[in-house]
Amino acid sequence: MMDLWDALYKMTDEYTDGWLSSARALLEQCLAGNEDPTICNTVAGGVVRSNATGSRHINVLVTSGSLIPSLVKCLLFRLDNLISHENVYSSWDVGKLQCFQWIKERFDNRNTRFCAIGDGWEECEAAQTMNWPFIKVDLRPNSSHRFPGLTLRTVGFYFSIVYGNPDSENDDD
Repeated sequence: MMDLWDALYKMTDEYTDGWLSSARALLEQCLAGNEDPTICNTVAGGVVRSNATGSRHINVLVTSGSLIPSLVKCLLFRLDNLISHENVYSSWDVGKLQCFQWIKERFDNRNTRFCAIGDGWEECEAAQTMNWPFIKVDLRPNSSHRFPGLTLRTVGFYFSIVYGNPDSENDDD
């Protein structure tokens, strides 16, 4: 059965031009803080992250699908060790904005930063309402918002636009 799941994962990743493996790599970097410790986490719909010393990075998934099938997809797409089940929200009945508000209430403190990454208008509008950076992704091969290739460095640029540059306090200019 595991061989069958591995084959299905590999075929799906190939079919999506590396989307699954790219998403997984980005989520792993977010949890590990691999590139820049001042970069934040993701709410997919988004990223949640604290920039305080000893910060913790938390990946949160907001899906428009119903909850149980979405949890199964997390298992199938090998995201269960990157997004814990209590951090998966379904906007099916309540909408993305309500989910983002719940996430902010749950994780917010003065050093927390949020970012939404997605492909739809609803998460874009919800992120705008929440004053969170929104990074648009697209599966189409020739899109300028192509997901494979998104890095923490790129996410950091979005954070600096919305939250300011963390190094600016130390600049002499």
